[in-house]
Amino acid sequence: MSGTGIEAAQILLALLLLAGLALGGMAVIAGRRAPAAPVPEVAPEVTELETGAGEVWAAARRAVEAADAARDRATEANDVRAQAEQHYQQARWDAWTGPKDEGRKLVERAALEAYRRGELSVDQLNRIWEHTRPEEAALERVDLEVAEAKLRYEEALVEAVEERRAAHVAEVAAEVLAEEARIAEEEAAAARIEAEAAAGLSGLLGGPGDSPRA
Repeated sequence: MSGTGIEAAQILLALLLLAGLALGGMAVIAGRRAPAAPVPEVAPEVTELETGAGEVWAAARRAVEAADAARDRATEANDVRAQAEQHYQQARWDAWTGPKDEGRKLVERAALEAYRRGELSVDQLNRIWEHTRPEEAALERVDLEVAEAKLRYEEALVEAVEERRAAHVAEVAAEVLAEEARIAEEEAAAARIEAEAAAGLSGLLGGPGDSPRA
């Protein structure tokens, strides 16, 4: 290799070394200027809002469960009321038709049919009915059954109304708490976004690495 070639190779090698040193220095400076951004800490007020939203959601879920249970109780109370009303109406009908006595009813029906055929007079029909009339004790027993059935119906009616009212209150409370939970969650999310945006802007404007260290 000629002297000129050797000199050219030496110059090229020197240039490569200088380029490597320059790149290394730039990397060091860049590392100083742009360190890894630290994970921003969550502001206490954001944590408080998120915790509060979670608590409201928990309360809303409990309110929904309470409303479901109240509706079940209202449905059950209404079924009891319907049964009590049916029993009361049956007792009233039995009181109007008289105590249950199939033999008496057969005699009365036969006498009435005989009267319609002209085989009995009105006086004869009335005398037969007087003999088949239920005893006073039986009539009193029927009246007592009616009174007891009426009392049970009235109590069941009051219970059904109260349970229905309680279910309505529970449903409204559940709806209100669910709405409050949604609002609290939105406020917490907005606060977190605002805090993270503020932290990012602060890091860009005044964070470490704005200028190379001496």
